[in-house]
Amino acid sequence: MTRAPRLRTRLTLWCAASILVILTPVLVGVLALEWRSMRAALDHHLEEDLEVASEMLVTDGDRIVWRTESERDLAYDAGPQRWVEVYTADQRPLFFRGLPTRDAIRASLSPPAEAGSGVQTMRTPAGAWVRMQTAQRTIGPQPVWIRVARSEDPLRHDLLNLFLLFSFVAPLAVLGAAVAGYVIAGRALAPLAAMAERARSISADHLSERLPIENADDELGQLARVFNDTFARLEGSFSRLKQFTADASHELRTPLTAIRSVGEVGLRESRVPEDYQEVIGSMLEEADRLARVVDTLLTLSRWESGRVKPQPETVDLRRLAATVAGHLAVLAEERGVRIDVEDGAPASVLVDPLMARQAVVNIVDNAIKFTREGGRVAIWHRAADGRQGLVVDDEGPGIPVAHRARVLERFYRIDDGRQDGPAGAGLGLAIVQWALTANGGELSIDASELGGARMTLWLPSAPPPRP
Repeated sequence: MTRAPRLRTRLTLWCAASILVILTPVLVGVLALEWRSMRAALDHHLEEDLEVASEMLVTDGDRIVWRTESERDLAYDAGPQRWVEVYTADQRPLFFRGLPTRDAIRASLSPPAEAGSGVQTMRTPAGAWVRMQTAQRTIGPQPVWIRVARSEDPLRHDLLNLFLLFSFVAPLAVLGAAVAGYVIAGRALAPLAAMAERARSISADHLSERLPIENADDELGQLARVFNDTFARLEGSFSRLKQFTADASHELRTPLTAIRSVGEVGLRESRVPEDYQEVIGSMLEEADRLARVVDTLLTLSRWESGRVKPQPETVDLRRLAATVAGHLAVLAEERGVRIDVEDGAPASVLVDPLMARQAVVNIVDNAIKFTREGGRVAIWHRAADGRQGLVVDDEGPGIPVAHRARVLERFYRIDDGRQDGPAGAGLGLAIVQWALTANGGELSIDASELGGARMTLWLPSAPPPRP
């Protein structure tokens, strides 16, 4: 399997490639503009040569001659870089000055009428490039064709030198960009390397450590913050898991120890059947408590694992509260507690019926257990901000403000002596919290006007029925 290059190497290559992609069209454009500019300058000089030639050519009988006899004068230099040709209107040559005086050159030239007027480029038999301009003029009474020419080789030579210069400079620029990109990438990725080094040292036993943050406002700083937040959540999860394991072990060990102790006491000596029935009854009570804890833990496990998905339906909170109060009436009568359920119009919420029922049962059951004997539990309804709330007030000891957030944690109990009878496992409110959260609701805990605790189960209102 081919190993992918490091990020620093990829950034360096991207930087060099970017410079190359940007530089190539720029240099090509510069060459094109320079060539066009040099061509334009050469054409301008040809225009001047044409005008000078028109002035310097004169008639001498039937011949056309140059005003001066020298090949080089102030008006026109007929050196190897320039020449003049003159033809009659019917393409008969009349005058040559410069290279066309040579037979080989003259033989390679097309008559002006065939070549046409204007500017054109040709290559001589010797391989030289020549730029020519042809136009019709009148010398004395005679109409003629005049063609002037200049060598294009100096322009091509300059353009070639410029191309060679760019060919040398461009790779150096790309190489310089690569080196600069490598250095910059190294400096930019240095915080990332430090974070990676620190992350290697973070394990389940050292989740309190955090990644270093050099600049909290840049992208790497934001990445480090995200990882630090993740580590914080993992640390909290591991802490809760350890606490849950310890609490669950304690809750499960207590009834098992009680069962073992009662069984050992019952086997120490012979007893009458009634004594054995009492021992077995005590063992069954502890076994029932153990079964309730296990069932509750399994319920939470199934809900939190995602295997049980909420199936929202329209549920009337008032009717649900009345149904639950009826089912728990026997428990309330044993303690002499009266349950008052407020009558009124239906309060429709969108919730999973089974989860909602479990939450209401747990809240009302707790209210009955913690209410003093002969006290009262009031269940009524309120609405606010598009939500419906089922309020349960009791006449118990209430929940201090410092404990209201923690009572929603598993196995958390304020004081086992706050209620008469056996203490619960501390899982009831955890189930309520999860059931409400899964259905878009929440549980609020306040002080009740009856002197105890007020539990409000908030759930989203059901949409109105379609007409």
